[in-house]
Amino acid sequence: MSNIMLKKRNNNCFEQFNYDVMDIYERIELIMSEPTEEVITREDLRKLLETKSRPRHYIGFEISGMPHIGHILVAGKKINDLEKAGVETQVLLADWHTVANNKLGGDWERIRTASEFYKRLFNTVCPNTKVVLGSDLYSGNDDYWKLVIQMARKTTMARATRTLIIEGRSEKDTLHVSQYIYPILQAADIHALDVDIPHAGVDQRRVHMLAKELFKDLRLREIVPLHHHLLASLAEPPKVELTAEKEEIVAAMKMSKSKPGSAISILSTTEEIKKILDGAWSPVKVVDENPVLELCRYVILPSLGKLVVRRNEKYGGDIEFDSFKELEAYYKEGKLHPADLKSAVAENLDVLIKPIRDKFINEKEELLRLFY
Repeated sequence: MSNIMLKKRNNNCFEQFNYDVMDIYERIELIMSEPTEEVITREDLRKLLETKSRPRHYIGFEISGMPHIGHILVAGKKINDLEKAGVETQVLLADWHTVANNKLGGDWERIRTASEFYKRLFNTVCPNTKVVLGSDLYSGNDDYWKLVIQMARKTTMARATRTLIIEGRSEKDTLHVSQYIYPILQAADIHALDVDIPHAGVDQRRVHMLAKELFKDLRLREIVPLHHHLLASLAEPPKVELTAEKEEIVAAMKMSKSKPGSAISILSTTEEIKKILDGAWSPVKVVDENPVLELCRYVILPSLGKLVVRRNEKYGGDIEFDSFKELEAYYKEGKLHPADLKSAVAENLDVLIKPIRDKFINEKEELLRLFY
């Protein structure tokens, strides 16, 4: 297999890169770079890269609504990082999981149409990544369903319940039996796709730890889970119980397409982006848990390399930041007003979203009816 890969640049041209020119530690640093928050473990990742020239990855997406910038611009960046580091990447469009979690009304035709949109979207943002539909993977695959039963036999109801955060559910919710098998399906997906590096947001850590234990118990391969940062909701942070665990806190505070004012759709118009940013939570001098600053750190600066803030001369004139630390310090000192920051973030986000939005502009109304 050739080690020459194609990497898509911002101008829609392609350039070649050769992951053989990077040593193991350079590949590890690229995989561990933001938005990665955790790899379990770095030592296991090193061993994997030393023993397998092109490890296999996957990340799964439930087909539950219009994707937002966290799904596409953040998760998409990490998928492309992994590809550049010599990892064979895959996106699983989890249509069976969508039905199990009672999303899109469990309507297979609606889910299939939405899945086609997701596939074209990921093909646009991650052109070197294989996109797999869950129902195609499972069709006629008796071994998959045998493994689901084997894994279910080794998982208690209490353990399954603790993983339900991956479905956007709480342990206190009233749940259907289908939702309890959701984490088992996800663990079985890892084996069915021959995956070495299962990838998800940090809210899905529990299911990956369950999968790691099940793989060990069933004498399957060693896996090296990777978890990326989840963008915070743009609304004011909710109050979270002091006793809540990290995954529960992240799930409560993350950007969500189902919460008004929380997320920016990947097909948002210029006006919609500006409206959401205008109402975003970003108090003066507050940098902790500031979702507008998060957009700079995890989306704008990694993609554009800088943040340009346009201001009236009487307020200091235009200013440019090329590092998040500099921007964070400037904001904390009160030298940058929230309104100016929000305006700059809206303008720069629009630059990133526009090429994607334009590709689907003739379908937007139809897609919105499909999801909502």
